[in-house]
Amino acid sequence: MSGENTADGQVSRRQVYLLDYLMRVRQDSLRGRLAMYLGDIDINRMVAFTDGYRACQSANGIEDEEYGLFRDWLRDVKLEFPTEGWGAKYLRDCEGDHERAIQKFLDFVAEFVALREREKQGG
Repeated sequence: MSGENTADGQVSRRQVYLLDYLMRVRQDSLRGRLAMYLGDIDINRMVAFTDGYRACQSANGIEDEEYGLFRDWLRDVKLEFPTEGWGAKYLRDCEGDHERAIQKFLDFVAEFVALREREKQGG
Protein backbone atom coordinates (compact mmCIF):
# COMPACT_ATOMS: atom_id res chain seq x y z
CA MET A 1 0.00 0.00 0.00
CA SER A 2 1.19 3.46 -0.68
CA GLY A 3 0.49 6.52 1.35
CA GLU A 4 1.50 10.06 2.00
CA ASN A 5 4.15 11.29 4.41
CA THR A 6 2.88 12.92 7.57
CA ALA A 7 4.46 15.97 9.23
CA ASP A 8 6.74 13.70 11.30
CA GLY A 9 7.92 11.75 8.26
CA GLN A 10 5.79 8.67 8.89
CA VAL A 11 3.91 7.13 6.00
CA SER A 12 0.16 7.52 6.30
CA ARG A 13 -1.72 4.55 4.87
CA ARG A 14 -5.26 4.46 3.53
CA GLN A 15 -7.64 2.55 5.76
CA VAL A 16 -9.08 -0.62 4.26
CA TYR A 17 -12.52 -1.00 5.76
CA LEU A 18 -14.03 -4.42 6.30
CA LEU A 19 -16.64 -4.28 3.54
CA ASP A 20 -13.96 -3.25 1.02
CA TYR A 21 -11.80 -6.17 2.09
CA LEU A 22 -14.74 -8.59 2.03
CA MET A 23 -15.45 -7.50 -1.55
CA ARG A 24 -11.86 -8.46 -2.39
CA VAL A 25 -12.35 -11.81 -0.63
CA ARG A 26 -15.57 -12.32 -2.62
CA GLN A 27 -13.85 -11.55 -5.92
CA ASP A 28 -11.10 -14.06 -5.13
CA SER A 29 -13.61 -16.64 -3.88
CA LEU A 30 -15.40 -16.47 -7.23
CA ARG A 31 -12.03 -17.37 -8.78
CA GLY A 32 -11.67 -20.37 -6.47
CA ARG A 33 -9.19 -18.69 -4.12
CA LEU A 34 -11.14 -18.47 -0.88
CA ALA A 35 -8.71 -20.76 0.94
CA MET A 36 -5.90 -18.21 0.65
CA TYR A 37 -7.82 -16.09 3.18
CA LEU A 38 -9.07 -18.79 5.52
CA GLY A 39 -6.87 -21.84 5.10
CA ASP A 40 -9.65 -24.37 5.57
CA ILE A 41 -12.93 -23.28 4.02
CA ASP A 42 -15.03 -23.20 7.15
CA ILE A 43 -17.81 -20.80 8.13
CA ASN A 44 -16.43 -20.56 11.67
CA ARG A 45 -13.14 -19.32 10.24
CA MET A 46 -15.01 -16.71 8.21
CA VAL A 47 -16.85 -15.52 11.31
CA ALA A 48 -13.54 -15.39 13.20
CA PHE A 49 -11.92 -13.57 10.28
CA THR A 50 -14.56 -10.82 10.28
CA ASP A 51 -14.57 -10.60 14.09
CA GLY A 52 -10.77 -10.38 14.13
CA TYR A 53 -10.73 -7.70 11.46
CA ARG A 54 -13.23 -5.66 13.46
CA ALA A 55 -11.24 -6.16 16.67
CA CYS A 56 -8.09 -4.95 14.93
CA GLN A 57 -9.93 -1.88 13.65
CA SER A 58 -11.23 -1.14 17.11
CA ALA A 59 -7.80 -1.59 18.71
CA ASN A 60 -6.42 0.92 16.23
CA GLY A 61 -9.19 3.46 16.83
CA ILE A 62 -10.81 2.91 13.44
CA GLU A 63 -14.56 3.50 13.34
CA ASP A 64 -16.12 1.41 10.55
CA GLU A 65 -19.59 2.90 10.24
CA GLU A 66 -20.35 1.11 6.96
CA TYR A 67 -19.97 -2.32 8.53
CA GLY A 68 -22.34 -1.24 11.30
CA LEU A 69 -24.85 -0.13 8.66
CA PHE A 70 -24.36 -3.46 6.88
CA ARG A 71 -25.10 -5.39 10.09
CA ASP A 72 -28.21 -3.29 10.68
CA TRP A 73 -29.33 -3.89 7.06
CA LEU A 74 -28.78 -7.66 7.44
CA ARG A 75 -30.81 -7.64 10.65
CA ASP A 76 -33.61 -5.19 9.77
CA VAL A 77 -34.06 -5.49 6.01
CA LYS A 78 -32.86 -8.97 5.11
CA LEU A 79 -33.73 -10.57 8.47
CA GLU A 80 -30.44 -12.47 8.15
CA PHE A 81 -28.55 -11.50 11.32
CA PRO A 82 -30.09 -13.80 13.94
CA THR A 83 -29.11 -13.97 17.58
CA GLU A 84 -27.52 -17.39 16.99
CA GLY A 85 -25.06 -15.69 14.61
CA TRP A 86 -25.04 -15.43 10.87
CA GLY A 87 -22.50 -18.23 10.48
CA ALA A 88 -24.69 -20.85 12.15
CA LYS A 89 -27.79 -19.72 10.25
CA TYR A 90 -26.10 -19.63 6.85
CA LEU A 91 -24.51 -23.04 7.40
CA ARG A 92 -27.94 -24.45 8.24
CA ASP A 93 -29.51 -22.66 5.25
CA CYS A 94 -26.84 -24.17 2.99
CA GLU A 95 -27.29 -27.70 4.37
CA GLY A 96 -23.87 -27.84 5.97
CA ASP A 97 -21.95 -26.62 2.91
CA HIS A 98 -19.37 -24.24 4.35
CA GLU A 99 -18.35 -22.74 1.03
CA ARG A 100 -21.95 -21.96 0.05
CA ALA A 101 -22.59 -20.46 3.49
CA ILE A 102 -19.56 -18.18 3.13
CA GLN A 103 -20.63 -17.24 -0.38
CA LYS A 104 -24.09 -16.37 0.92
CA PHE A 105 -22.52 -13.93 3.38
CA LEU A 106 -20.24 -12.45 0.72
CA ASP A 107 -23.19 -12.10 -1.67
CA PHE A 108 -25.03 -10.09 0.99
CA VAL A 109 -21.93 -7.90 1.32
CA ALA A 110 -21.93 -7.31 -2.45
CA GLU A 111 -25.66 -6.57 -2.47
CA PHE A 112 -25.28 -4.02 0.34
CA VAL A 113 -22.24 -2.36 -1.26
CA ALA A 114 -24.11 -2.03 -4.57
CA LEU A 115 -27.13 -0.57 -2.76
CA ARG A 116 -24.94 1.99 -0.97
CA GLU A 117 -23.26 2.96 -4.25
CA ARG A 118 -26.66 3.54 -5.89
CA GLU A 119 -27.73 5.65 -2.89
CA LYS A 120 -24.54 7.75 -3.14
CA GLN A 121 -25.22 8.33 -6.84
CA GLY A 122 -28.75 9.46 -6.06
CA GLY A 123 -30.49 6.45 -7.55
